[in-house]
Amino acid sequence: MHFCYKADLETLRKRCFDFVDARERDFGVAERWSDESVFASRAYFLPERRPAELGVDRVKASDQGVYRCRVDFKQAQTRNSRVNLTVIVPPNKMVITDDKGDVKQAIVGPYIEGDTFTLKCDVSGGRPRPWVKWFRDEVETDTPATPLSSNGVRGVLHVGPLTRADVRAAFTCRASNHPRAHPIETTLTLDMNFPPLTVHILGSNQPLSASRRYDLLCQSSGSRPPASITWWKNGHRINNAKETLSTDGNTTTSTVSLQLTKSDAGAKLACRASNPQMSLVPALEDDWTLDIQYVPETTVRLGTNLDPSNIREGTDVYFDCIIRAHPYVYKVEWRHNGKTLLHNVGQGVIISNQSLVLQGVGRRTAGNYTCVGFNAEGDGESKPFSLNVLYAPTCRSSQQRVHGVAKQERAHITCHVDANPPEVVFRWTFNNTANSNEVSDTYVSRAGTSSTVTYTPHTEMDYGTLLCWAHNRIGKQRVPCVYHIIAAGRPDQVHNCTVVNASLTSFGVRCSEGFNGGMPQSFLLEVREIVTQEIVANVSSAVPRFTAVGLAPGRTYAAAVLAYNAKGRGDPYPLRASTLRPPEKHHVHDKSLDLPRTAFQMSGAMSVAVGGGIILMVVLILFMVAMKQRCAKRKPRSAPPPSSQPASPDKLREKEDSESDDRNPDIIPSDTDQMQMDYYRQQQVSTISPPLGSRNPRGSVAGVRGGLPAYCALRTAPPPAMPNMHDTQNPSSGIPPPARFASGSCTLPRGSGGPGAGAPGGIPLQHLRTLPRPTGPAGPAPGPVPPSAAPRLPPRDTPL
Repeated sequence: MHFCYKADLETLRKRCFDFVDARERDFGVAERWSDESVFASRAYFLPERRPAELGVDRVKASDQGVYRCRVDFKQAQTRNSRVNLTVIVPPNKMVITDDKGDVKQAIVGPYIEGDTFTLKCDVSGGRPRPWVKWFRDEVETDTPATPLSSNGVRGVLHVGPLTRADVRAAFTCRASNHPRAHPIETTLTLDMNFPPLTVHILGSNQPLSASRRYDLLCQSSGSRPPASITWWKNGHRINNAKETLSTDGNTTTSTVSLQLTKSDAGAKLACRASNPQMSLVPALEDDWTLDIQYVPETTVRLGTNLDPSNIREGTDVYFDCIIRAHPYVYKVEWRHNGKTLLHNVGQGVIISNQSLVLQGVGRRTAGNYTCVGFNAEGDGESKPFSLNVLYAPTCRSSQQRVHGVAKQERAHITCHVDANPPEVVFRWTFNNTANSNEVSDTYVSRAGTSSTVTYTPHTEMDYGTLLCWAHNRIGKQRVPCVYHIIAAGRPDQVHNCTVVNASLTSFGVRCSEGFNGGMPQSFLLEVREIVTQEIVANVSSAVPRFTAVGLAPGRTYAAAVLAYNAKGRGDPYPLRASTLRPPEKHHVHDKSLDLPRTAFQMSGAMSVAVGGGIILMVVLILFMVAMKQRCAKRKPRSAPPPSSQPASPDKLREKEDSESDDRNPDIIPSDTDQMQMDYYRQQQVSTISPPLGSRNPRGSVAGVRGGLPAYCALRTAPPPAMPNMHDTQNPSSGIPPPARFASGSCTLPRGSGGPGAGAPGGIPLQHLRTLPRPTGPAGPAPGPVPPSAAPRLPPRDTPL
């Protein structure tokens, strides 16, 4: 029989809790009894073990005690064995608190450098009484444990002063009461805050350019948690910065985008790094003093003693260029209306350092002046200074000076002047062969610097010259504008026509235009078939330049160029023009297709006859050329007597046409013919350009009262024929002397007064033209009117 007893150590009572009866049977089928109140199903008997064992599962603290095993035998003495079972109860609770009594579970802190703190680890429960130890990073610390009154133990750990090396340190409180028992423990990680160690604006403090955008970087490291970086300019915060954090969290980089101006020069740009959790710790700062470079700023300033609103022609003007630049300019340039001015004393332009001097300014000097400064940042041009030069009125160029007007036709003659200021007053006069009259204001209108007179000729005496004067507050117009009123007519024939740019289907024609008859003219090219006279091209143009297209290749056409205006058509200029032939096609010749031919063979007698004939023709031609040259050398050219009847323009054209075959004007025009035609046109409309030698030393026409102008009357009668010029002073020019033409006559204005009694508005002598008196064929060359004959005025329409 097997008995198990447990003795209660406190009451010393014995209690059987397990019984096995194996009498008369084997242990495998023995009867077993167990006290459910002791172990219930946690205990089991193992008789097969040697020695037999009592197993207990899930041991409890109440299982502790002395166990006795008694075995009874039938024929042997009873055996007893005792076992003292001690149950180790581990501690059941651990609490860690800091200096403030706050319970800490995983993190302690945050603390800053130099702090000290204390951790208390209270352990309760456990049998026997447990021991408590502190470990730092698994290294045991010398920390004594003290028992508590409530069957507990406390371990105290003092830490500090802290350094950066203590961050993330692990502090572990471990408690146990037996080496074989599993200890209980709690680990705390030390959290610390650090201020930034460094802050730097990356890069070097170099000059920056104004109006350019820069991305500046500031970097800070050593802060925990990461630093907050702010940018400041002269104490004002810049808010558009962006921050990035390194992977280890130790470095913060801030980027700010700035577009600086020249006003930021000398400003303090600062980068500040601070720990947002450490508001009491001052921020670290790195700063730059901004060096801003900018494009030169220039200003043009007129001389202090000059009035910009009263600068007249002939005044000396000077400017100063005021410059602000960093870095300073290495070159200064002056510009007039956008064009660079160069130092030229001869032209009155003097440039010295930053000053510009203009000597004797005129109307061409007026305009916008700027100065430009150049430095490493670029070129800066000032605002333009408008130089306004005041001047008296002058006649504007490129006006229509000759107006062809028919009788009873109303004409509007416009006088354009240039004046500054443009507030001008006009005065008109009319001169003809008889007198000079003021034009009534009734017929005059004004628009700005232009004046228009309405004029209607009724008789021959109404053709002459209109003169226009203007004046403003600066002064009077010195030379009037002169407009010739002539009887309108058909335009002259064009000349010097040539064929150009011929192609397979087109050719061009270029001509020189003749006199327009006093009215605007246009030009017409007609191209006809030579045989059928059918018009194949008709081209109009404002200038005598044409291109006829759409023609047949390899054809010759009859072309005619003529001018026309409102009064009719001028004489046509005939010429012939051809298109190019198309290129011939080269065919491959097949000899196998040739038919047999009978070869032509010239006999010996026939060859001699042909050769002799050719030689005879060549000898005759050479003989004729030689005789013609000898005759030309022996027979001098005699000048025909001047014709008493004036030749018409048609006869002049016939003479030119008869000589056109020899001269071939379509290819190379004759200089002599051109000069004759120019002179012929000048006789039709007399200009006021004086010939050399026609000036009076005193500046006025002899016999005319001082200050009054004399003009040439324009006659409508056709000019006389052009005679030979063997008796002229310049026989090589081919231009007849003025005395041979009676179509024009000079008249002097009627008036009274002694010498020197001038009239206002007179014009200088260089703008007058006097036609000499006509003489006989053998008469002397014409010359200026002698002063002695000046008082004797010829009757009207009588040649001088």
